[in-house]
Amino acid sequence: MPSIVVHEKALAHLSRGLYRSPGSALRELVSNAWDANATVVTINTNYPWFMQLAVKDNGDGFDRNSFARLMGGGVGNSDKQPNKELKYGRPVIGRLGIGLLGIAQMCGTFTVSSRPRVGTAFKARVRLYDLLRPSLDKNDPSVVAHDGYVRTVDVGEYEFQDPEEQAYGTVITSGDVHPTFIDSFRASLELPDTQEPPLEWCEALNIFRSVRSLHQLGDYWKLIWELAATSPVPYVDDEAVPEGAVSEAHSRLGAHKFAVRIDGLAVNKPVHLAGNPNGYTIENVRRESISVYGRRVTFDGYIAVQEGKQLNPDELRGIMVRIRNVGVGYYDPSFLDYPLNQGPREKWLTGEIYVEEGLDDALNVDRDSFNKFHPEYRALQRRVHEILDGVFSRVYKQIDVRSARRVASRKEAQRECLLEALGGASDSHDVRVISRERHPEKDGDLISIMRRENGELEIALADPDQVGVRKVNRELALAILAIYEVASLEESAEARDRRFRRLLMKLLKRW
Repeated sequence: MPSIVVHEKALAHLSRGLYRSPGSALRELVSNAWDANATVVTINTNYPWFMQLAVKDNGDGFDRNSFARLMGGGVGNSDKQPNKELKYGRPVIGRLGIGLLGIAQMCGTFTVSSRPRVGTAFKARVRLYDLLRPSLDKNDPSVVAHDGYVRTVDVGEYEFQDPEEQAYGTVITSGDVHPTFIDSFRASLELPDTQEPPLEWCEALNIFRSVRSLHQLGDYWKLIWELAATSPVPYVDDEAVPEGAVSEAHSRLGAHKFAVRIDGLAVNKPVHLAGNPNGYTIENVRRESISVYGRRVTFDGYIAVQEGKQLNPDELRGIMVRIRNVGVGYYDPSFLDYPLNQGPREKWLTGEIYVEEGLDDALNVDRDSFNKFHPEYRALQRRVHEILDGVFSRVYKQIDVRSARRVASRKEAQRECLLEALGGASDSHDVRVISRERHPEKDGDLISIMRRENGELEIALADPDQVGVRKVNRELALAILAIYEVASLEESAEARDRRFRRLLMKLLKRW
């Protein structure tokens, strides 16, 4: 039976246009550092000129022969073993081995230098061909080698150089960054909301929360936010989400001993929910496993709703799916294509699903998206939607609770306002306002006043629903009637009129 052969040109095309943003491309280099057992990845953007990018890690590195094998046919044919256990209990992230070329979207040349813990250090300069796509489309023999059918595709060239002294690990340094990226990053520094890079992540969180969308901050800040959101780094603390929803994940990520720094800023995950007066609805997704055609999808996570208040920035809204701790794309505002429209409540919700096992085959090559018709993805999608059904049901109940609480609070404030207006209305004695039980046979009698033996006036107000005016005006109508009744206690018409006017003005000033 004849074999089906995938054309090598497909991967060559991908090598130059795989990632949708600089953050996505650099995320792959961060993941490579994770797989190399690095504890720190340092990214330097050459702020504020952005003429060059450099990514440095302190991992195990790799030697000259390994680099030559990678450049000579290993791109897209990684020998990484997904079940291999790394240091610090880390799972292997990378699979295809094309992340190294991701930086090509921002520059035409770059250097790779590495000092491995085992093997020979090296330094190499890589140049990727310009206008590769037209050459591929024409089967240009200078880049496409034939042997009956296409055997290899030459996307560039490299040369070894004399290695320099360096610590253990790998350094990737771009040549001149493409003008498009330079202009875009520089333009972000001219936006009104742009600020100098902070030294602490808490300051960065305040900057992100200060805008409705990251577009207001520009591409430089988007790069920082995207890398923070997708990298396998801890949260700012174990209470970044209320009710301990991320405490276990925070502890797990901290145990992996992995940090990312961008222009000197040590990043954490950008989610930090606190200070919402209406509170939060939190769903802790405990670890569970779904069987899909004999394979397992195992995951945990959380769903959090910031009740009554839109999340800032918009990019935090939605659900982030993580495979082995790395974000796939960004927060999905469709909630994995949730079919029910929840109106403004959709802008209150954020969540993360950590997939420990499964979903690899559903992951698209760009690692930014899924094949949404893959059975493992569909199984996870159905379960997440079931969880969302329960979350939104709880949110609706909380809306009713908050509404009742606001009504009670408003009534109490209005009653206090009425008491202030009536101060001194009882010959300097106290005034007491109470709610009277509803008596259907006395619907027309909305206010009753009783003078106690100690001189206190007791004013009983009817149920506001008995007042035949618009709902928003019922409490005010009762207060005015109460003032009228109090003023009517005066003996002369002139005194009653004067007392009513004075009390009404006091009431309306405070209402």
